Amino acid sequence: MKTKLNLAMCLIAGLAFGLSANAQKTVITKAALPVNAQTFLKTHFAGQEPTYIVEDKEMFSKDYKVQFATNLEVEFDGKGNWEEVDGNHQAIPITIIPKKIVSYINTHFANTAITKIDKGAWGYEVNLSNGLELEFNSKGNFIRIDN
Repeated sequence: MKTKLNLAMCLIAGLAFGLSANAQKTVITKAALPVNAQTFLKTHFAGQEPTYIVEDKEMFSKDYKVQFATNLEVEFDGKGNWEEVDGNHQAIPITIIPKKIVSYINTHFANTAITKIDKGAWGYEVNLSNGLELEFNSKGNFIRIDN
């Protein structure tokens, strides 16, 4: 039984390694990004040129990562929809953040900056300059402080 279990574990590990080995990262130009991503960058980062853009192709998905000279990073899904904006401890443009979230933070956490926002199917996770992480649902309603 142990031998079969070990064999199964080795097969699973090998399959996982094989799938990750198929990942391909390529440096691309801004013009090679999906239209949605190009529009997002023009809207929120006008006049700023990325230092690099990486297209990450995996077996069943594709995503993009854009980095600016300020170390701010934006991640997009395969269709060019933004998934994360990370200022790396610096303020990110508030034009990216839903107005309801900005209003909540301005009311309850005055004198703090939003340094990161992560958009998922469930909602948003927002990091503040004071170290707090807040969670909001997909409509921008506050859920909780994440510890």
